[in-house]
Amino acid sequence: MFPCSLVICNDIAAYFCGRYFGKRKLTPLSPNKTLEGFIGALVVTVIYGLLNAIALSKIDFLVRHTGPSDNSAIYKNIGYHGVVLALFASTFAPFAGFFASAIKRAGGLKDFDHIIPGHGGLTDRLDCQLFMAFFTYFYYQSITSN
Repeated sequence: MFPCSLVICNDIAAYFCGRYFGKRKLTPLSPNKTLEGFIGALVVTVIYGLLNAIALSKIDFLVRHTGPSDNSAIYKNIGYHGVVLALFASTFAPFAGFFASAIKRAGGLKDFDHIIPGHGGLTDRLDCQLFMAFFTYFYYQSITSN
């Protein structure tokens, strides 16, 4: 749920930062995306990722209590891992959205479907989540294999 919440946080922060501060367009693929929204969302998501990772690590049933030989080093650096995931969620995951926008534009579509009106459809809500899921899996595998 944590990586999922990072993408949601980034999406909401990009919307509000872009709406209230946005002046420069980020890409022609997504005409409503602005540079100010992208940068503002990055800052908000990193702060959220750091604080949320630390807060979640304090909840006993969320933390797997293992012996000192297992994953205890992961929990010592939980804020770092939260920031790494947040940086990915705010820098690379939005490019999945740009890719989906390019596919829609090439197909002459405004929205992929009408399940969530005004938001590009359900697919637009999930494209970044899928990208984030792959990164989270590989990132977790890399830190637990050491």
